[in-house]
Amino acid sequence: MAELTIYRGNNQIGGCCTELSAGGKRILLDFGANLPDCDSPITDDLLIEQVFDGRSTEAVLFSHPHGDHYGLYQKVPQRDESIPMYIGPLAKEILKTLTKRLDFVRHENGLPIVERMRTYRSGQVIDDISGFRVTPLRTDHSAPDAYMFFIEVEGKRILFTGDFREHGVLGENDGVWEALHSVPKGIDLLITEGTMLSRTTEARHNPIQTEAELGAAAGKLFRERKYNFVLVSSTNLDSMMEFYQNTPPEQHFVCDAYQAELMLTAMADMADRSAIYRPSPVHPVIRVLGLPNVWEKQCGHLPELAGQLGVDVEFRPVTSEELYRDGFVMPVRKTQKPNRKTTFQNMLEKFLRTGNSQIIYSMWKEYLPGGSHPDRELAHFLNGQPVVQLHTSGHAYVETIVRLIETVEPKRVVPMHTEHATAFTELPELAAYRARIRTLQDGKTYTLSELDA
Repeated sequence: MAELTIYRGNNQIGGCCTELSAGGKRILLDFGANLPDCDSPITDDLLIEQVFDGRSTEAVLFSHPHGDHYGLYQKVPQRDESIPMYIGPLAKEILKTLTKRLDFVRHENGLPIVERMRTYRSGQVIDDISGFRVTPLRTDHSAPDAYMFFIEVEGKRILFTGDFREHGVLGENDGVWEALHSVPKGIDLLITEGTMLSRTTEARHNPIQTEAELGAAAGKLFRERKYNFVLVSSTNLDSMMEFYQNTPPEQHFVCDAYQAELMLTAMADMADRSAIYRPSPVHPVIRVLGLPNVWEKQCGHLPELAGQLGVDVEFRPVTSEELYRDGFVMPVRKTQKPNRKTTFQNMLEKFLRTGNSQIIYSMWKEYLPGGSHPDRELAHFLNGQPVVQLHTSGHAYVETIVRLIETVEPKRVVPMHTEHATAFTELPELAAYRARIRTLQDGKTYTLSELDA
């Protein structure tokens, strides 16, 4: 008998882990860390203890490279590499770049584990997971190389969405829905994210709905100030590329070696899918931060990497004189070591004094001081400075979830990755589907037959 357990995610965003089991076998879909300052009663340590309690596991499948979905990967028992982990091919390369940096900052050794992860392909069945037929389906999300999973087990057909949307790069020209053509109508169960169900007012009042609109609005803002700092997650590469493509001709696009490597990796994979992932005709040269005396050591690998990946973009160092003279667009990130000032912090302090600069904030507004989920490291980085908010969600709007239900016509719908699961039965847009919706409890195991009742 097939069973479902959502260990964490029925009443919170992020920190996800879902289990499907049947016939003494089980698979895990995502194994994520809690988001910053999350007050969930299920801590990361408790989740690890609940999930890996001695039972065997056929596979752990990661839907995309965001820490609230893969962040506990180092805690998957790896004795004799007995539990295989799977991730998308571009996501694996992104995760390798990210892990190299985190290993250095946190004194960890995660890279060998990431390198052992197996990869899957969209539309191709993963044929070595015993007891389950799993087909990954590439979808649209703020992190590239995100996937849904179509799972068949004991005669049941299940679609697990992970995080998705339709208003980003891959969502253009109905890309999300084309990938779902292989999913038959009338599936038994849809497990869908519901992040935006508690943010419907926020979404409706945000003038920026799509990544394309984000880029256009950013270009206008950049022309208003000479020195532009953009607070954006380095793995939200749709947005990063929009900021790069919309940098005014007279300004420099400036990043650090880590961000440049992430962009290069994504450009090599995504250029055939979208023009924003191709080198900018206005900025074929990306300027990279680095001290002049060690620039070659820190950043000298980038031209060689670009050649290996077949990306026709140049990398050059940038001087303070050039920054002051020409202006810039610079993606920045928050402090990870509050007791030590980062290059980005030093730049921020220096150029904010000019009176011709701005901080553009392109993340969820509730991480800001005074928000519902304030991020202490972010507050330390901003140090009370005002920001201009410019952001679009990485998650499906209510209308997109309705379209998904209409597309696959599930018998039952289970919401997760949401702080407001009951909205599935309260929102008028979803009124027609109320009888199909089941809201679950974290950590409780349900048979799929139970959900049918």
